[in-house]
Amino acid sequence: MITIRRSEERRHIENKNQQTWMTFDWENSADPLQNGFGVLKILNEEILSPGSGFIMHTHKDMVVVTYVPEGMIIYKGLLEEPLVMEGHEFQQISVLSGAKLSAVNLLESEDAHIFQSGFASNGDSAKTKGIKKLFTQAERQGILKLVASPDGREASLPIQQDVQIYSTFIHKGNHMIHELKPGRSSWLHVVKGRILLDGLNLQTGDGAGLSAEVAVSFTAQMPTEILLFDLGGEPPEGLKTGPESERIAAKIH
Repeated sequence: MITIRRSEERRHIENKNQQTWMTFDWENSADPLQNGFGVLKILNEEILSPGSGFIMHTHKDMVVVTYVPEGMIIYKGLLEEPLVMEGHEFQQISVLSGAKLSAVNLLESEDAHIFQSGFASNGDSAKTKGIKKLFTQAERQGILKLVASPDGREASLPIQQDVQIYSTFIHKGNHMIHELKPGRSSWLHVVKGRILLDGLNLQTGDGAGLSAEVAVSFTAQMPTEILLFDLGGEPPEGLKTGPESERIAAKIH
């Protein structure tokens, strides 16, 4: 089954210096994705004006992976030393329930662009210490580059969670297939661009969750950047977010 979350369906918060888009809105009890998609509990996109910042509160023990597509921020979690992150860097950090994560845009004349993904802890997260890694666009061009994994294989971030995160930049016409092992689900997010996923057009800000599928298969309709989460744990069940999801579910099953 494929569950679609359109960009305009995300919760959007805007003020003078900051814009936030929340793929999963934990405060909205009417949202079928209120509790996330399986172990993926948070997927927030932030745009910070020069000198501005934000604080994110966590309500469960989590591992948080932060990605900075553009800009430069100073990032800090509870009991962690402040860490400067620049464009194309990924960072993982373990946080406890009630902790606060903060980020501030260090640039004086440019916005900072940030993605934060949060995963339910499996109990081992307290053993992980916040670290970051640079993955250049060239490294991710034309392939699904593994940027985070349970054990840090292939020089990825070690997050000690049953989650694999892939990132890619692809040209128009490029087709990609990522196989899913039995019992695993996946969330795909279009960072920028447009793709065709199983007959559905997805564009900047759109996301799609796949459960009980054998693979994630998509084709770029223009130059596109993708984040892909391969998720273990309990698979989501019975999620539908509109007629498109219902049509896809009916077609597959």
